[in-house]
Amino acid sequence: MIMTLIKKKTQGLRHSIADHLPLVFIFIPAFSLLLLSSCLSSSAKAEEYYSLGMAYFELKKYPQAENWFNKSKYHSITKTASEYNLGRIAYETGRYREARRYFERIIGRDRENVTALKAAAYTCIKLEEFDKAEDYYRRILGLVPESYDEGYNYALVLMALGRAGDAESVLIAHTDILNPDNNTENAKALLLLARAQKEQGKPEAADTYNACLQKEDNPVVRAEYAAYLAENGHTDKALKEYRLALENSKLTEAKKKEIQEAITALETDGEGDSKVQQDAK
Repeated sequence: MIMTLIKKKTQGLRHSIADHLPLVFIFIPAFSLLLLSSCLSSSAKAEEYYSLGMAYFELKKYPQAENWFNKSKYHSITKTASEYNLGRIAYETGRYREARRYFERIIGRDRENVTALKAAAYTCIKLEEFDKAEDYYRRILGLVPESYDEGYNYALVLMALGRAGDAESVLIAHTDILNPDNNTENAKALLLLARAQKEQGKPEAADTYNACLQKEDNPVVRAEYAAYLAENGHTDKALKEYRLALENSKLTEAKKKEIQEAITALETDGEGDSKVQQDAK
């Protein structure tokens, strides 16, 4: 009788387990499918939010764009791009510190994200945080040494930090400045190089100014070159360059007046020097 009772209880237990097993096996796949569906739905929504943000961004409707990017940034698939564009909006609307924080957040997750590094460096220039900008440009050029624009911007930062010698080295190493076939692209780099050489008191600054003017005839740069010549005692050459600058129709009236005053001052000084020499004789 005892055996019969045990047998019945065992059978009852089997039936009980059997009754529940189908529920367990059916429930797990159903839950997985539900979770997968939820993930897919979340991903699709994030991409939709991001697309709406980009549409408004391109229309320069920044508040609306910001609203959608703030939604899409919470999904991993659109997080970095959303934060980058939020940084761009902050930059475009003059909120430079906020923009820098967005870019630095991306860099914190990905130290080799060149796009974010460039954006952070440029924003730091706007904030006049030149030490930070210098660090970012150094890292950028370590990753993409052939980057012309970043080499030029790095040199600008170094000049702002009073490091003219380093700026000269960067310009030569990281821009197309020495390419004789490049007619216009490196004119601005040549001008910066001339200024770096002038700051160091290097006489080759005169040749670099002249090379810059050969690439692009800019009357303001020519006037700067003339002033450099005058400072170094080359009065006749300075007067010649000033007069050439005055012939250029691109000059503003204010700049023409400034150049004319410089010419008058040089001519007056020249007359004074001549009189002194004649009296000495």
